[in-house]
Amino acid sequence: MRTLPRVPAKALFCYALFATAICFILIYGRFRYSEVSGQSGSGAVNGLRTVLAPAKSAVKKKTYVGNTGQFVFYHLKERNYSVDPDVMSQCVATRMTQCNPTPRRTDAERQKDRESHPPFKVAMLRNPPFMSGDPTFEGCDYDNCKFVGTGSQYAKDADALFVYIVGMKDKDFPPPPGRRPEQTYFVGTWEAPIFTQTDFLSNENSRWNNAFNVSITYRLDSDIVYAYGKLDFQPPLPGKKPNYLQIAKNKTKTAVWIVSNCGSPSKRNEYVKEMQKYIDIDIFGKCGQPCEVYDEICVPNFVSTYRFYLSFENSFCTDYITEKFFKLYISGSHILPVVRGGVDYNREFPKKSLVNTADFKSPKELALFLKSLAENDEEYSNYLEVKDRYRAVTYMDRFCQMCKYLHQNVGKTKVLPDAKKWYGDGHCWQAKDI
Repeated sequence: MRTLPRVPAKALFCYALFATAICFILIYGRFRYSEVSGQSGSGAVNGLRTVLAPAKSAVKKKTYVGNTGQFVFYHLKERNYSVDPDVMSQCVATRMTQCNPTPRRTDAERQKDRESHPPFKVAMLRNPPFMSGDPTFEGCDYDNCKFVGTGSQYAKDADALFVYIVGMKDKDFPPPPGRRPEQTYFVGTWEAPIFTQTDFLSNENSRWNNAFNVSITYRLDSDIVYAYGKLDFQPPLPGKKPNYLQIAKNKTKTAVWIVSNCGSPSKRNEYVKEMQKYIDIDIFGKCGQPCEVYDEICVPNFVSTYRFYLSFENSFCTDYITEKFFKLYISGSHILPVVRGGVDYNREFPKKSLVNTADFKSPKELALFLKSLAENDEEYSNYLEVKDRYRAVTYMDRFCQMCKYLHQNVGKTKVLPDAKKWYGDGHCWQAKDI
C-alpha cells in the first residue's frame, strides 16, 4: 500500500498561514457589507447586500482649469495648401492675425551666417520657472547662437543676457559687474505688470531701470513680440467645410465660463453675475462647479454643447491677452468667444469671429445680445464660419527671436530708457464697465 510522503511540520504551518492570509484579504479586503434600508434587489439578503469593492486607485491630484503653466497646446502649423484669391481677400493682416506664414530661411542662408560671424554667446541671469533645461537654437531660422549658462558668472563673456523679471528682487539678482558696452541685455516677461512683482517696477532708483537694451514681452510695442499666441488664416479646404447651421442647431446651452481665479482686478466675477440675471451661464472651476481634470477641457463636449465661451482676462493691461482666448481657435472648436480684456480686440482680430464686451454699454446689453444671437441659428452659424477660418499658432520661440535680433543688429546699440515707465506706469487700469 502506497503512502503519501511526509510533509514537514514547518511547511504545513507556512501553508496554513498563507491560506489564512488569502482568506483574510478576500473576506475583508475585497468585499464589504452595506446595509440596505427599505430596498430590495439582486444580492440583498436579510437587509444586507454584498458589494464588490473596487481596487484602491491612485488618488488624482485636484487641478483646476486656468493658468496652470501648460497654455501652449496649440502649435505652429503652417498652411500647406493654396487658397482661392477671393477667399484670401477676406483676411486682414494685423499684428496678431497673419494672412500668410513667414517664409522659412534656407540652409544656405543659415550657413552664410555661420561663415560671416562666430556664434553669438547667450546667457540667462536666472532660470524662468516654465523652462526645464537649457534653451537651444536648433531648428531656429537664425541658429548661429550658443547658450553658455545660467547665472551672473556667465554674463561677462556673453554677447547677450536674458533677464526674466517676474518675481525678481534686486538684492538677489543685481546687475552683473563688468558689463561691456556692446553687450545686449534682454528684459523678458509674460505677466501683466500688476502680477510681475519685481523691484524695478516699484522702485525708480533700481539699478535695472536703465540697464536693458531690448524688450521681449507680450506687448505689441515690444522690440520682440512674444505673446501667448496669434491667429493664422487657415480656411477649410474646398469640400471639407462643416455644416455650420447644423452645428448651431445641435447646441443646447448658452454660455460657459471656466475660471480659477475668483477675485481679479478686472471684476470679471461681478460682470458675469450681472449677465446671469438675463441669460444662463454655467461656471466651472474654483469659482463654480469643481473640475478634476488633467487637461484644459474641464467640461466634456462643452464645445459642441455651448454657444458661447467667456474669455475674460483677470486684469485690464495694455495688449494683455492669454491662452484662454487662443485655445478656442484650435481645429474643430466650434464655439464663439466672448472677450473682455486690455487688448484692442476689434483692431487685432477678424470681425464676427468673436463678441467683444467693449461694444456694449453694460453686462445687461451684452447678455441680451447673446440671447438674441443664440436664438438665431443662421446668424450664429455665420459667426462660426468666420471664426473657423483661423487657427491659433505660437510665435517664433523667444530664444530664436533673440538670436535673430542679434544677427540683424550687429554693431547697433540702444538703451531701453526708463523701463519702469515703459512697462509699468499707467499700463493697467480699473474696470470701467461694471
